Amino acid sequence: MYIQLEDGSVFEGKQFSGTEKCVGGQLMVYSAMIGHQEVMTDPSNLDRMLLFTYPLIGGYGMNFDDAQADGPTISAFICRRAMGDATNFRSEMNLKEYLDYYDVVGIEEVDTRGLIKHLNESGMQRAVITDRLLTPSEMDEFFSEQDINTIEKVSTIEVTEIEGDGKTIALWDFGVKDGILEKLSEEGYRIVVYPAMTNYEEILKDDPDVLFLSSGPGMAANYLDIVHDVGQMLGKLPIYGIGLGAQFLGLALGGNLQKLARPHVGASIAVKGDSSRVFMTSQNHDYHIEHLPESVAITYTHIGDDTIEGFYDERAGAYGVLFDPFGLPGAKDLLDEQLSRLSELA
Repeated sequence: MYIQLEDGSVFEGKQFSGTEKCVGGQLMVYSAMIGHQEVMTDPSNLDRMLLFTYPLIGGYGMNFDDAQADGPTISAFICRRAMGDATNFRSEMNLKEYLDYYDVVGIEEVDTRGLIKHLNESGMQRAVITDRLLTPSEMDEFFSEQDINTIEKVSTIEVTEIEGDGKTIALWDFGVKDGILEKLSEEGYRIVVYPAMTNYEEILKDDPDVLFLSSGPGMAANYLDIVHDVGQMLGKLPIYGIGLGAQFLGLALGGNLQKLARPHVGASIAVKGDSSRVFMTSQNHDYHIEHLPESVAITYTHIGDDTIEGFYDERAGAYGVLFDPFGLPGAKDLLDEQLSRLSELA
């Protein structure tokens, strides 16, 4: 099998799972040694091709408890070696069996070091996994048929409620991870989950204590109607956003989106808080917010490139973070800090 990049570069590998012979998507490099099940089922990674830096993947097996969605959201799984033996006591099947169960293409025996080095030099690209090399026109046709507006694929289709004795969170679902819902439920909140295409007036009518804008796939600028709706709710109820939700919030506050030279993806990315304390975070975003109004305080910045990772508009009662404080692995003290922020807003 071939991994054919947009710039014409070709890498080879062996298919070990799935039945499809031509799949594609944006390549995403993941550098952590663990967490492969969580990242491959993250709705934010819809239709991406997941490329692992660590050479041995699957040693602790797979289960149905750690998934962040009903199944894998990625289009392909790329690694140096997929391990067949799984030794963890929680394992229910090995990596190949799991990917075959959901018919996800898995490719191993890839020169992942060479591929990642090439991507570091050329920038992130889209690619196609295929059993025959495609012509440039065939590549263009393949990607032109892909839908860039994807949040409806991973959002709930109807309003649902998770009971709780605490205050009410209106969670606007753009592709929320199951782990976020579980953590908010553990905190005692009553959670009402709204589909992505919900009109803002319906949310305001239900009079929640706080609006939670979830993470999800894609770029906020592709959904200007949602940006408009978030803007209509500023000042009318407290708002907390993460990931894609923070992008929506940042644009609604008057900021701009800028594509990152290097995407912020991984489980140990350092950010500095407004108190100069440094936290290790889980992140998964290709764009950052810039040019926010002076009235918006910057709460976190990226250690490596100094881009904005968190912001707060006190007058509007709006708080956003580009990282995922609920992601695992992650810093517990950062999670506690964000839960405290959410509680103060509510």
